[in-house]
Amino acid sequence: MPSEVHYIGSGGGRVGPDPEYEWIEFDVLIPLDSEELKTEVHRYLAKLQEAMTPEQREQFTEDARKKALENLGPLVYQQRVGHFRVDCQVLDSSRVAGTDVIEVEVLFKGRFSDFGMPGFAPA
Repeated sequence: MPSEVHYIGSGGGRVGPDPEYEWIEFDVLIPLDSEELKTEVHRYLAKLQEAMTPEQREQFTEDARKKALENLGPLVYQQRVGHFRVDCQVLDSSRVAGTDVIEVEVLFKGRFSDFGMPGFAPA
């Protein structure tokens, strides 16, 4: 399954005594397959609904539920357990200025929905 890399807008500058040293931060998103994503979105929406007041639940129509499921899909990410290899290239325009490999071991075994709701402390 292909991953995505998103630059998160921070990095660069001098760190330490080496004036040539620069850094950057980026996210590597390892997506869920479509069935896992669907399951996790439904699980997260169920937790959101549990956090609603009875009045809010009553007003939460089937159309609103369908729209919420569509809107939550892109927001749900997963800390997938596993060993991953990230091939990196530093580009200077179209010229490759350097390459390296980063290996990452993810040990977290939770789910996106395990973190709690916005504005609520995790259970």
